[in-house]
Amino acid sequence: MVKAVLLFLHRWLGIITGLIVLIVSITGSIFVFEEELFRVFHPDIVYVSPGKQLHDINDLRAAAQNSIGKDQAINVVFIPGSPDKAYCFSAFERDAKSTSLWDKDEIKYYYQVFVNPYTGAVTGVVDKENEFFYVVRRIHQNLLLRRDIGNMIVGTSTLIFLFILVTGIILWWPQRLAQWKQRFVVKWKARWRRVNYDLHSVVGFYTFLIAFLIATTGLVWSFDWWENGIYAMLGSSKKDAAFLTQRDTTYTATNQGITLAWKDALKRYDTGFERITFNFPTKKNNRAGAFVHYDGPSAWTDSDYIYYNGATGDVQEVILQDDKGTGMKWRNTNYYIHTGKIYGWPTQILAVIASLVCASLPVTGVILWIGRRKKKQEVPALPQKKSVKTRPRPRVTSRQLA
Repeated sequence: MVKAVLLFLHRWLGIITGLIVLIVSITGSIFVFEEELFRVFHPDIVYVSPGKQLHDINDLRAAAQNSIGKDQAINVVFIPGSPDKAYCFSAFERDAKSTSLWDKDEIKYYYQVFVNPYTGAVTGVVDKENEFFYVVRRIHQNLLLRRDIGNMIVGTSTLIFLFILVTGIILWWPQRLAQWKQRFVVKWKARWRRVNYDLHSVVGFYTFLIAFLIATTGLVWSFDWWENGIYAMLGSSKKDAAFLTQRDTTYTATNQGITLAWKDALKRYDTGFERITFNFPTKKNNRAGAFVHYDGPSAWTDSDYIYYNGATGDVQEVILQDDKGTGMKWRNTNYYIHTGKIYGWPTQILAVIASLVCASLPVTGVILWIGRRKKKQEVPALPQKKSVKTRPRPRVTSRQLA
């Protein structure tokens, strides 16, 4: 009885959310290698010839700003750890008051400007709003709908997908020893319906853990209660990251302060880093901040936070990897777990395979459902037995026997 209920829910919830799961899974598999593919398609923008000396960060920012106009304020720069890559300046603003159904109307502007840090020359300007990989990401996260609507639809479908994954394992789990030998192999030489069943169940079993991990980490961007729940489960609180939203307007930022802060961040990690996200002071917050990713010894994605006085360049606050709580370490790593980037290309490949399998599950599941419906309709009714009339036996009396 329990399995019958689970099968009913597994089947119909899969049909209801199948299209969304298919779209989210395919776009997710594309986005896993987004940075690597962007470099392949735009080498003239990304790569530069290393020079002897870096231009001042304010001069580089000014060059980037001039290329897109003063109305699109640049607020962050991504500094690569490799000396043969350009600095990537980003200008982004979202309209929080937008009531449009589509997320495109929420985005006021989003540009990335690549600048050669040794010459100050702009190597390329990318309008991210229409750039392929960013469109893929928006489809993946919110189906190109307004964030609150799209995130809710994608998040709810992902929650249901988690339930489908778990019930699928329960329904598939072999109960007899003889079944164990049959359940772990796709029978390619069998009839196509059997092959389709194995692709749905056997392949789904092998990718279950990775798919489950990808889904659970993805829900962080849809539901605050989910994110807070993971913090609590790890014995931490989201309040541990309160420093991320701290503001300081008691002074006015200066170019000299920004230069000193930038130089300090580079000097602290001159032995090597993967990337520094350097946030410029704004009208609402005069602090400058450096978020530094580096290859560290922990199993997490190692990163440090450094905040500076935007007027003087003095260090105001430092949060090192070892000083973070478990919740904060997880939150800084969540994106890399979700995309498979946590341990480089081997885990990225696993993430792509798992995402493509997740995309196939609704398809093979619907084929199974249609096949079973047809099978029921094709089963002929059992013929009824015709009643045979027999003559009653003559009654034998005692006289006749005598």
